[in-house]
Amino acid sequence: MNAPSILSFPASVVGRAAVVSRGDADAPPGVPGFIESRFSPLVRQAVDLCWMDAERAGPSRLADRTGVLLLTAFGDSTTTDLASRRLIEGRVRNPLLFYQSVPTSILGFITRELGITGPLTCLSVHDGNAREAFETAGLMLADDSLDQLLLIGVELAGTARTSAAGEGIPGGVRDPSQGDAAAALLLRRPPDPALPGAGTVDLAAMPDAPAPPFPAAAGPGSGPLRSFGGLWAATEHLRENQ
Repeated sequence: MNAPSILSFPASVVGRAAVVSRGDADAPPGVPGFIESRFSPLVRQAVDLCWMDAERAGPSRLADRTGVLLLTAFGDSTTTDLASRRLIEGRVRNPLLFYQSVPTSILGFITRELGITGPLTCLSVHDGNAREAFETAGLMLADDSLDQLLLIGVELAGTARTSAAGEGIPGGVRDPSQGDAAAALLLRRPPDPALPGAGTVDLAAMPDAPAPPFPAAAGPGSGPLRSFGGLWAATEHLRENQ
């Protein structure tokens, strides 16, 4: 059982979006410079939808004071597996399959599109350290140099390799039947003058929140997405009761 956090990180949710993909029929649009995997397209689509959802709060006016935090258990596992197979088979390396750079590279692509110039951070997260990840989000949002934080969770469906690597890690691998999923939340310190009366959530409490299914998903997510499910439920409850 996790020890209770002595910290509290309240945040106003000004924009949110979730994207689920199970195959080519519902795959998000591709991103120039990224191939084969749905990891980067999922992140970009979730962020774009979140940014649009926050339009009433004027997210662009604070782009130079926006931080970005991406949470993922295994990163772009599709690219990792493909690059590894090509290496074992002795095939020519493709620089676009440099899987180590994918999470930060897609954030660089997105922040250039949106004009975001704040700090970028990527964390490997599973159920066992989700509390620390969300406390990191709270600490970033509390930084006086930032006015808002773009918080992203993304995980691809489990593969044979990630399933083996995830053995013994609580919530470490997504069930393949749930497909690939990403969620994005735009957060500000309360009270937010652009959204009078907006509800708040406590980021430090999110790892313990209930995890409902994502829209169009077969069941609750795993890894960071489980905690994102809890945050999604909390913000939904706040909006329904405003």
